Amino acid sequence: MAKLFNIIPGADGAACLLLYGDIGTGARVDAADVVAEIMSLQAVYSRIDVRINSYGGEVYAGIAICNALRSSTADINIYVDGIAASIASVIALCGKPLHMSRYARLMLHQVSGSAYGTADEMRRAAQEAESAQRTLAEIIAGKCGRTVEDITAEYFSGGDHWLTAAEAKEMGLADSIYDMASGTVPSGAAPEDIYRITNRLAEPQKTEDMALMEELRKRTSFSNASSEQEVLSLVSQLEERAAQADALRSRVDELENALSERRKASHRALVDQAVADGRMAETQRDTYMRLLDSDEEAASALIASLPRKTRINDVIGKGGVPAGKGLEDMSWDEIDRAGRLAELKNGHPELYRRKFDETFRKN
Repeated sequence: MAKLFNIIPGADGAACLLLYGDIGTGARVDAADVVAEIMSLQAVYSRIDVRINSYGGEVYAGIAICNALRSSTADINIYVDGIAASIASVIALCGKPLHMSRYARLMLHQVSGSAYGTADEMRRAAQEAESAQRTLAEIIAGKCGRTVEDITAEYFSGGDHWLTAAEAKEMGLADSIYDMASGTVPSGAAPEDIYRITNRLAEPQKTEDMALMEELRKRTSFSNASSEQEVLSLVSQLEERAAQADALRSRVDELENALSERRKASHRALVDQAVADGRMAETQRDTYMRLLDSDEEAASALIASLPRKTRINDVIGKGGVPAGKGLEDMSWDEIDRAGRLAELKNGHPELYRRKFDETFRKN
């Protein structure tokens, strides 16, 4: 459903709804949109100010708006800033307090329309127009305390009946008269001039708040927000999400720092072991730490491929036999110098005989 551009949130528990333009389905003032907006606004605002500047339009669209205003639970006040003509005048006279600008005009006239078809179809159309006209007369009569017959005879007898604010107040149609900005409407201005000037004056009523609401509705998150309250609710939700995102970002930073420290510790341990094994010199430590930081996988493989240097501590001093060399790989003399002949004889008698024969029974 399209939203009216001219809903102005108030700061004092009120909202202002502008009914400016033609009334009807798909027109500037669409009955379905207006009724929906009234229902939405009354759930948020205790008072709704309805401002009118319209030449009218479709009868039944106007009646729908009129009924929505009459049945609203909000405190409704109606203001005619410029023109309330035809069905727009009936909306203005729906029974709620009516305030007219000093230069405003009401215009009452018969229901008009067109029909085609058979004589019966055109008669039914005329009867429908008369029925609708009586409904309008009842609304107007209820406002000023006169009879339906009086209103019908005086205002639905043909032609347009224009009433100034003073005349409307004197008849009991208007409850009060207010002044617009000084000098905005020339004295004695024609209805079309009043309508045009009033429309122009309404443009500044698009406040910064209203402009902000329109701009917010262009954003995906706010596209379905139909009231200031809904916008504020969405803002609160976004603030909560932002706070959660900040907390999550802080936690991620904390984990990333911890992971970085662990990686550095792992790199230091790897380099320490390589230095201890003699695979790199102490002076190469910083170089390999930088390599590990830039490409851990490649640097780790490089360090693993470095040859381990044989140190004096790794060699058994007895006979210079490398530690860990097995008896099978040692000669008789190496075993003797290592003091392991008893171990060879007692633990490996067959190997002992073979080593003995190889050494002392050579041909």
